[in-house]
Amino acid sequence: MTGTILGKIKDDYIIQPTDSKPNRNIMVVGGPGSYKTQGFVITNVLNETENSIVVTDPKGEVYENTADFKKQQGYDVHVINFSKMNHSDRYNPIDYVNSDTDATNVATKIVDSSNKEGKKDIWYYSQRSLLSALILYVKYENKPENRNMEGIINFLQNHAEADKAGEESELDNVFASLEIQHPAKRLYELGYKKSRGDMKGSIIVSLLTTIADYINLTVSEFTSFSDFNLQDIGRKKTMLYVIIPVMDTSWEGLTNIFFSQLFDQLYELASNHHSKLPVSVNFILDEFVNLGKFTNYEEFLATCRGYGIGVATIIQSLTQIQDKYNKEKAESILGNCSIQICMNAANNTTAKYFSELLGKATVKVETSNKSSSKNTKQEGSSSSHSDNEGYSARDLMTAGEVTSMPDDTELIVFANRPPIKAKKAFQFELFPKTEVLLNQSEYELNTNPKQIKRLEELQKQFEVESENKKQQQKERLTEIKKQEEETKKLKEQKEQEEQKRKKDEALRISALEFGEAKEE
Repeated sequence: MTGTILGKIKDDYIIQPTDSKPNRNIMVVGGPGSYKTQGFVITNVLNETENSIVVTDPKGEVYENTADFKKQQGYDVHVINFSKMNHSDRYNPIDYVNSDTDATNVATKIVDSSNKEGKKDIWYYSQRSLLSALILYVKYENKPENRNMEGIINFLQNHAEADKAGEESELDNVFASLEIQHPAKRLYELGYKKSRGDMKGSIIVSLLTTIADYINLTVSEFTSFSDFNLQDIGRKKTMLYVIIPVMDTSWEGLTNIFFSQLFDQLYELASNHHSKLPVSVNFILDEFVNLGKFTNYEEFLATCRGYGIGVATIIQSLTQIQDKYNKEKAESILGNCSIQICMNAANNTTAKYFSELLGKATVKVETSNKSSSKNTKQEGSSSSHSDNEGYSARDLMTAGEVTSMPDDTELIVFANRPPIKAKKAFQFELFPKTEVLLNQSEYELNTNPKQIKRLEELQKQFEVESENKKQQQKERLTEIKKQEEETKKLKEQKEQEEQKRKKDEALRISALEFGEAKEE
């Protein structure tokens, strides 16, 4: 079946259909121990049988519990493992660079990942500019098998900077040989090359430090090739597990590049199919803040439904996303999720937010008044009693009540209907017979044959283009030589004419002097 299971009431499950409006984006909030994995993530990975699924898997737990089941459901299963790269399909970010903007986006995220202090100084921009130029050079000039991060490092190590200020370096000469319209040439000459001579060597050293992690053999192999095309996820029924480290943020930049390129590639695919993906895609982004900061995530959420994409953004608390994106952007992200689920409130900010989101309820309030009096001049006393009813507004649930919900209970708040207090849809209740466990460390490459064929075609194309470039270069050299010869001839002709002019002038002067002498 298709659709997202949100929870259950008694024996009935609450399901959000794939074609639901205003969108099928869900914000799931739950701290540690809130059963996000067992009560939402695995439940919906197993339940979906028609749409492609991309799930972030912080510990590899989802893969180990569901991958065999998804294969039985007819899914093409892939793993991108940023935690154990030698047990993963490969991913080459350079494959998806097709413009100077793409190159700058990749370079920015790589440089940002090592720029922990967030300083945007001359060193930052110079590194980014140089890396952008190198990415484009490698993309368009290297052999296809060397169009990757290792190719960039090798190129940078093999082309030294000039020893003396004012001298042309090996790097300068390589980029100078490119055609004037080449995007790598423009980025190089308008950015890095304008740095002062004594800074250039330091910029290269800084950049090598920034990309040093890619020298590692495991990382180099992981980023050397793409075993599947990101657009495949929108073309056929695919199950992609993206395993991310729990405590290590070393590869947050590369993880962010991966998802940014995946979003872009799906949009590009949809644009070529009447703005609709051939196969709808469900994103289940657990530990969302560990994926880095996306520049236009709120815009992505606002537009993705039309392309056939639904996104479940999973965080531990509201303060997490506010710290990552600031309060204004966090509100925009939340506003683009038509359903918000509170599986538990990890802090008071989250509890207060959901209490206010639930709104007020009108409750009946009964009051009882009793009064008595005693007359000092007469014996006895008198008393009166009255019961009154009134109505008052109170929070549907206070922040304290949200915080103290039972472990099996959650709140579901809809954009266009009343909220629901429901039970969590535990995977072990709904799918009790999924006991086949796989080991993420035993995963083997699942290479799409089309990717190998694509590489072979690129190699053939490169050979043809290389021959054409050699021929063009030969023709340019011939033309240059011809121009040099013509220039030389013109120079010689001018020199001969000048010599003749001087000789004629000397003869004229001699004749005048002879005439003057004869007259005397």
